[in-house]
Amino acid sequence: MKFLGLIVLIFLSGCATHFTSPSKEALKQPFPPIQEQTSTALYLPSFTNDAIHQGGVAILGILKGGPDVLRQNAAFEFFQGLREVFPSARIVPRSDVIRRARTAGRYHDLNHFLEQYERRRRMDISALSEWGRLEGVRYLFFAQVPVNDKHTKTVMPQYGEDGIAGKVFVFSSGPEQLPSRVEKRVSLEAEVWDAVCGKLVWSGSGQAEISEAVRLERVRVDDIFTSITRRLIGEMDRTMWESGKAADSAGTGCSSG
Repeated sequence: MKFLGLIVLIFLSGCATHFTSPSKEALKQPFPPIQEQTSTALYLPSFTNDAIHQGGVAILGILKGGPDVLRQNAAFEFFQGLREVFPSARIVPRSDVIRRARTAGRYHDLNHFLEQYERRRRMDISALSEWGRLEGVRYLFFAQVPVNDKHTKTVMPQYGEDGIAGKVFVFSSGPEQLPSRVEKRVSLEAEVWDAVCGKLVWSGSGQAEISEAVRLERVRVDDIFTSITRRLIGEMDRTMWESGKAADSAGTGCSSG
C-alpha cells in the first residue's frame, strides 16, 4: 500500500498585504536575512572614483515601469547611496534635475528624452550631452525598477487519493491558522552614461528577496529596497576602485581600450 501523500498547494495573492508594525513576537526573533545578488559591468577604464569626484553625477531619470511614488523612492535611495559612497562629489538629486528643467522650460523635453530612451533603448547622444551641460556634470545616472512585488503564500495540506475514503478533516482552530508566509522581491537596473564621451560607462543590476511567516513579519519592502540599492552602489564603487588600481593612468579620456 502506498504511503499517504501530502500535496502542498500554494496560493499567491495578487495584492500586497498591509504592513503596519511588527508584532511583539516578531520583534523577539532575529532579524531575518535578506537574500541579495548583484552583477555589474564597467565599460570605460576612465570611469573611476576620481572621475566621479571631478565630474559629478546627476540622477537624470528613473524610467517608467512602476507608480510615480516608487520611482521617487528609487531616485531618493540612489541619491543617498551615491552621496554616501562619494561624499566629496557633486551628486545632483532627481528633484533638482526636475526643478532645473522646469525653470529652463525643458521639463517636457526631459520627459520626452527619457521616454524615447526607454522605448528604443538607443541613446540620443546629442541630447545626452545637452543634459550634462544643463546639470553641470559629466555623468548621468539612469535606473529602473522592473520588479517590486509583495504577496502572501498559504501552505494548505490536502491528502492524496490513497487517503481514507470519505474522511473529512476539520481544523478546530479554523483555516486562518494554516501556515502563511509573506514574500517580498525587488529588482533594480542602473546605468551611468558619460555626457562628454557619449558612452555608457557602467551598468548594474540587483535583486533582493525575503520570505517571512506572516505572524512574524518585520521587514518592509522599503527595507529591502534600501538594502539592494546601497548594495548595488557599493558594487559600482568596488568595480571602479579595481579598475583604477589596474590602470597605470586612468585619466579622463573616452577610449575604451
